[in-house]
Amino acid sequence: MLASLGSSLCKSLLSRTAANNSLIQIEILSATFHTSTVDQSRIKRSARHKAFWHAKKLNKADDSPLTDENKQFLQSYIDKKYSGPLKEEFAPWSRGKWEPGSRRPGVLAVKIGVQPLWLKNGKQIVTTMLHIQDNHVVKYTPRDKYDDSYVGELSLKPKYATRKPVLMPGKKANVTGFVTVGAVSSDPQKYTKDYCGLFSQSGLAPKRFLARFPVTENAIIQPGTPLSAAHFRPGQFVDVYGRTMERGFQGVMKRWGFHGMPATHGVTKSHRRPGCIGSGRDKGRVWPGQKLPGHVGGIYRWYRGIRIWRINYEENVLYVSGPSIQGATGSVLQVCDTKLYAKRFENNKKLGMTDGPKFFPTAYPDQTESLPEEEYWNTVHDFKSPSISLS
Repeated sequence: MLASLGSSLCKSLLSRTAANNSLIQIEILSATFHTSTVDQSRIKRSARHKAFWHAKKLNKADDSPLTDENKQFLQSYIDKKYSGPLKEEFAPWSRGKWEPGSRRPGVLAVKIGVQPLWLKNGKQIVTTMLHIQDNHVVKYTPRDKYDDSYVGELSLKPKYATRKPVLMPGKKANVTGFVTVGAVSSDPQKYTKDYCGLFSQSGLAPKRFLARFPVTENAIIQPGTPLSAAHFRPGQFVDVYGRTMERGFQGVMKRWGFHGMPATHGVTKSHRRPGCIGSGRDKGRVWPGQKLPGHVGGIYRWYRGIRIWRINYEENVLYVSGPSIQGATGSVLQVCDTKLYAKRFENNKKLGMTDGPKFFPTAYPDQTESLPEEEYWNTVHDFKSPSISLS
């Protein structure tokens, strides 16, 4: 009798210890999972180097000493090779027509400053000026080639570490290809042979900045076509993508907006500290996503649904809403039509833009000759117009 009781007690103790050990193992395994969002993750978000699939850009090889005659010969050859944006052997591509749901490429713009504007009702608004400088279409990549690339295969992986798991990621079915846009032509002698080969399809000089935009079948633009501010129309909404300003290592008050401790009443050297983070007993560790001091800024962000109030066609400048466009003055941003459902062309019935953009897929040089110097949205006051009209 006693032997049977002892054996049962030993079995129960062994089962409890095994269960506790398994629970500890599960907790250790779960501690290694990154289940928080990208914004709250402890993984380093700001990358200081480009990915390995990027073509090497700058040519660091030392050239042998060149005479003045050799330099003149090279410059004349470069001027002859890159004399025009379009090669003569390329036949012009057909221009598509806009349809609801169409996606066309955007442009690369430089943030040049902040400017106030006044509406016709007397209200003042603050806008950011974006300069579209020397933009051309560089390359067109079909959808099948993109899916076979490393980036295309990477985008097809399911994503679980988000607020809503994405089981079937990737681009939508109506996206038939990708258009690469470049800005600011440079000296080809500064770049590598691989990087200069990216521009062989368009006959352009190498560009300093590149961006790739997904497009539908009716919005494919021929490589070598210039892009200007007439690509957009006043009053429409755009999305802006770029890198935020670097703030460095900051405390919780600046990084997360903590209130901080009281200034007096017994507080000593803890005015800007985070305080207790609430971990103890079984959860005695720092959980992923805990708001603590760390690096601020320097990450890429989308600002969506920003209105264009004014366009200067002569200088290729866009005036968009708000002073808080990401990046410092001189930073390069991507600007494209908005993806917000309520602010797309086909859903913007209040503003009367259901007919789509003024020029589609872009404003070609033969279409921009009759444009005025500047164009305002109908609610913005133009100081050049007469303030009093006599009937």
